[in-house]
This record gives sequence, C-alpha cells and structure tokens, in this order.
Amino acid sequence: MIAALILAASVSAAPTPARLEALVAPAAGGPVEVRSIRCQVLGDPTEYRCTWRQKRSGRGAWETWSTILAQDGETWILIDTPGRA
Repeated sequence: MIAALILAASVSAAPTPARLEALVAPAAGGPVEVRSIRCQVLGDPTEYRCTWRQKRSGRGAWETWSTILAQDGETWILIDTPGRA
C-alpha cells in the first residue's frame, strides 16, 4: 500500500498536448506538435519538471525537450525557458 502511494506521488498529472503546445510555441519560434509528455514533482508540490517529444508542426524530426512548469488548479504555467533535453 505505501509503495503504491509513493509511486502515485512520483508520477504526476501532465498538461494536455494542446496546452503544452501553446505554452512552448513562443520559445520554439512558432507552432509545434508535442507527444509523450512526462512530468515529475519537484521539491514544491506545485512545480514539475516535464519532458516531451516535440517537432515544428508538419516538419522536422521529433526531439526531446524539457522545462519546469507550475500547476495552479487546472492551469499550467511555464516558469522556465524550454530547451532540448
């Protein structure tokens, strides 16, 4: 039982692909497609290190990207500049 709770705490919710695309598009220089989003809680239970696969919409290769996001209720907030992981 305790192991299940620890595992549940380490695997967090993540923003939807559409929300993450909207958050990172300005830093990427335009529209992007994202998939395989994974987020882990940091020291503050509202802050997450998220990684995902990203490519410019309709072209290019899928690359791994990462950033720190904060969750405020149902809203996700970008608190670090996204970059290639």
